[in-house]
Amino acid sequence: MPPTKTPTTSSQDLSRNLPRHSINGSKRERSRASSIHSPNVRLSIIEEDGDIPPLPAKAHHRPFHRRWNLGEPPRFSYESPPPKYSVWDATKGPKGEKLGDVRNNKHIARRGGWRRICLIAILLVATVVALVAGLVVGLHRKNSKQSQPSSSSSSPDNTTQPFPVGSYTLTTYLSTVATSCTSQSQDWSCWPYHTYSDSASEALANFTVTITSSGNNSFAISNPNTLSIGFQSTPLTLLDANTENERYHFSTMVDKITTPSLGVQCFFNDTTLAGDLYTKKTQIYTISGGTAAATPPPPPTPVGPRDDFQPWPYAVDMQQSIGGGNTVPQCFRVTADGRRGDRIVDGLTPQAVNEMCSCEYKNFDK
Repeated sequence: MPPTKTPTTSSQDLSRNLPRHSINGSKRERSRASSIHSPNVRLSIIEEDGDIPPLPAKAHHRPFHRRWNLGEPPRFSYESPPPKYSVWDATKGPKGEKLGDVRNNKHIARRGGWRRICLIAILLVATVVALVAGLVVGLHRKNSKQSQPSSSSSSPDNTTQPFPVGSYTLTTYLSTVATSCTSQSQDWSCWPYHTYSDSASEALANFTVTITSSGNNSFAISNPNTLSIGFQSTPLTLLDANTENERYHFSTMVDKITTPSLGVQCFFNDTTLAGDLYTKKTQIYTISGGTAAATPPPPPTPVGPRDDFQPWPYAVDMQQSIGGGNTVPQCFRVTADGRRGDRIVDGLTPQAVNEMCSCEYKNFDK
């Protein structure tokens, strides 16, 4: 048998059977290898002393944290929820320190760092403290000025307050006495128990009063319990202004107490106390014998909480009066220790309302 010939395959036959991209790839690799080892191919020259190209400008739309070099913002995964929020989380740096990003900020480090920040904070605190202190002092001075008039009006001074504000002694004499409101005339009495017709000197009666002002030409008069008849803050009314009889008038209700005999007290409740303080009429206290004096006798030590009472410089007219009735007066027995005992009704006959008991004081002749 003739020998069997093994079939040979040429490169052309192989190329025919390979895909096109394989053929092209092998060609490119051979061409690269030949070009690298070729003595005619030279690499490009790198110049060391050449000009460095300028850096491109930073974009204006960069994120806030990159613009101020404050580090990267916290990044969270969409697969897990973010950690629980705490107000202190924003103040901790990447290493757990507080305000770490601010401390590492290049602008702060360039301008003095934390020392500069502390100095600015101290200056701000000092400014706030100074403003608060100034405001407190200003308000205190303002309140002191506003309260000064009210304090002076409650304690009037005759030398600084407008007339008639002040403390005065009303020098008068007991002019007349009426006892028609009671069937027992001794139950009603008037201090100093002597009228002017009895004795001009023994009829002297002094009353101490204090006049205050509440502003807007409004005045009030008080009596510090003279003759057991005290009253507080009774308004004064100006009558007959700009005339010779110009006067301040007041009227109030008081409880008058008398002691007709030892161990007996009588109460005349709701007694009317009225007075007129003239501002132009001259006071004249007539001395026994028919002569007149423009200046009244020196008053005794005034009764009251103050010792600077000045004489009222003008005429004065005052009255105490009450009408009769079933309870006028109410008399009681009084024990030795001052306790009130049984009411006394024997010998007391109620009188008509128009039957008056009165005490009149003045320091001028009508």
